[in-house]
Amino acid sequence: MHAKLPSLTAIRAFEATARHLSVSQAAVELNVTHAAVSQQIRSLEDWLGVKLLKRVGRSIALTESGAMYAAALLNAFEGILDATRQVKAFNDTGPVNVTTTPTFASRWMVPRLNRFRARYPDVIVRISPETELVDLAREDVDLGVRYGSGKWPGLTAERIIGGTLAPVCSPAYLAKAPPLEKPSDLLKHQLIDDSDPDEWSEWLRAMGVEDVHLDSRSFFTIKHLGHQAAVEGQGVFLGVVSLMEEDLKSGRLVLPLGPGDEVPLDYYLVTRKGIPLRAPAQQFREWVLEEACRPPEDG
Repeated sequence: MHAKLPSLTAIRAFEATARHLSVSQAAVELNVTHAAVSQQIRSLEDWLGVKLLKRVGRSIALTESGAMYAAALLNAFEGILDATRQVKAFNDTGPVNVTTTPTFASRWMVPRLNRFRARYPDVIVRISPETELVDLAREDVDLGVRYGSGKWPGLTAERIIGGTLAPVCSPAYLAKAPPLEKPSDLLKHQLIDDSDPDEWSEWLRAMGVEDVHLDSRSFFTIKHLGHQAAVEGQGVFLGVVSLMEEDLKSGRLVLPLGPGDEVPLDYYLVTRKGIPLRAPAQQFREWVLEEACRPPEDG
């Protein structure tokens, strides 16, 4: 196959010239002389048997054949560049970059990281808590954790934990607050909301509570501190049950209305579809999925 290819040096000279529409600029880019670039292009034209460039006044332009060839070469060079980046990234032993929600990072991932470090002491993990979705392709991120349906374009999603929502509060708060035996009773309570102001309204309506009007009895804490506010007895928090296991087992929090109903939203580990993970990122992925299967008593 190589015998059927023209000189790669000539191809590079033509591709650079076609991009700049300037022999001089191509020569600067390739760090050769103007004459060397011109000679390489002439040799390529002789090899192909077609003219690739033409003179237009004092400038040069691509012939029809030249434009077609330049477009194909540009795609080929971009493919080589992309393959090169993937190979370098795949063998890169740099830090594993992970994006996740602040709640998941603090309640699930960070408390378990010592086990990962013990197994892979040379792997550095950088966790970036984000309140907005991060584009893994654009932000130099290896893996992400997202809360939702598991369907995101261009991403492979692997379920980590369930996302069942339920009201929680401290025993001290429940002892001094109005009765809390059914969802509609929540309208008489201080409701903590640390993310989406509509989350409580949507949940109450889903529970069959009509005419939901959350007034001054509801208040909103600093983002992602609602769980702690509930532990401190400041009100009732609507949280993901699987992220509150330790506080529920210890008795710092209780579920006054029970464990909650299943919802079609869970936490997922996401990676770019069709793009192989670097070795350390693959190790982190496997560890996360292993932790997801670990029995709660060992978590």
